[in-house]
Amino acid sequence: MKCIVHFCLTLTIVASLSAATMANSNDEPGSRNNYISNERCATVEYNRRQMERYPEFKTKREAIERFTRGYETTDNLLITIPVVFHIIWNQPDQNISEAQIQSQLDVMNKDFARLNADTVNTPAPFKPLGANTQIQFCLAQRTPDNQPTNGVTRTQTNVVSYARTDTNMYYTSLGGIDIWDRDRYMNCYVVNFTGDILGFAQQPGGPPQQDGMVIGYKYFGTIGTATPPQDKGRTVTHEAGHWLNLDHIWGDEPACAQDDNVGDTPLQAGENGGCPNFPLTDACSPNAPGVMFSNYMDYVDDACMNIFTLGQSTRMNAAVAGPRASILTSNACQPVGITPISSEVPDNFVLNQNYPNPFNPSTNITFSIPKSSFVTLKVYDISGKEVSVLVNENLQSGTYNADWNASGFATGLYFYTIEADGFRQTRKMILTK
Repeated sequence: MKCIVHFCLTLTIVASLSAATMANSNDEPGSRNNYISNERCATVEYNRRQMERYPEFKTKREAIERFTRGYETTDNLLITIPVVFHIIWNQPDQNISEAQIQSQLDVMNKDFARLNADTVNTPAPFKPLGANTQIQFCLAQRTPDNQPTNGVTRTQTNVVSYARTDTNMYYTSLGGIDIWDRDRYMNCYVVNFTGDILGFAQQPGGPPQQDGMVIGYKYFGTIGTATPPQDKGRTVTHEAGHWLNLDHIWGDEPACAQDDNVGDTPLQAGENGGCPNFPLTDACSPNAPGVMFSNYMDYVDDACMNIFTLGQSTRMNAAVAGPRASILTSNACQPVGITPISSEVPDNFVLNQNYPNPFNPSTNITFSIPKSSFVTLKVYDISGKEVSVLVNENLQSGTYNADWNASGFATGLYFYTIEADGFRQTRKMILTK
């Protein structure tokens, strides 16, 4: 189960859970009450520590919540977030493989696009609420100083394990590694935790030097050290939701007075563990269909999580439009040598987002050119290697379509670029399994 609350969150494994303390229903926007559930974690403890160290955290959270409540979706373009995985290891088995890292990235991209195979397990009443968030993730291809990288750092440490309120992994001087610029990267630390903690994440508004996710190496990816029942990569999906400003689905209080600030998730009295049978009802949702225990922001086993809702998608998109907007201008997904999107182009020189995106195996790219020009439209893989030429000819002014059939290509992130009349633009697309 994932014990992770409103600002910085830690997770624990428990077979079944119950609420423990009374809630304060008079919290201001962006604040949280003192609810602590019965699991072995230091969620409130960690949150209180951060608030004590950084008093501005609370003020920023309140402002972010006001922005989020007023946010309305303006477009449906794909957002690609660069991720760097910091592997902090003391024993060799903690230095997890590249294949295990890739397995985790694959899970994230499927879960956020609702392309996960277990969508069939979403209870029928909730299926219409399932969302393709239009958020995807890539392994960073350049470091903060624009050197090539594979999106993974590895640090051998003399720290045997990290406690549930620890932040030492965020600092090179303390045996970890300094965080990469949080405005350009999602930082995910993989460590050995003391006890049964699964991980935690900081929501928007906290100190930049600790603005990432921390995951136990036993609960990361789907192979290698991944340990049942948290062996489907959903710990990171859950924590990424927090990093993008989602709350726990029950609202982190043991009653019905405070929810998760999302309109299409049912009220819920507390967290759920294991793999409940549908329908599951409680005091807050006493009638079928009951609570949405299969939501990624509950605490059930990995195999029983399978849905973000449309409302949760809007809330995460609000985070990208607001407090995490700087990630939109990051070039960290683009390999060194790939030209970024042009900043100055004619109004009617348009390279549209391809559709569908993510896709398998084909997608359609549309573009418009203002006057007769020699046009090239090429596709590159994540290493920067040219893999397809879709257009390479003189065209009259107008709007055109080009299909790319990616059958036989490896899944992952690709770039497509168009050059015409001296201008160049680049877009990203995801090929899924």
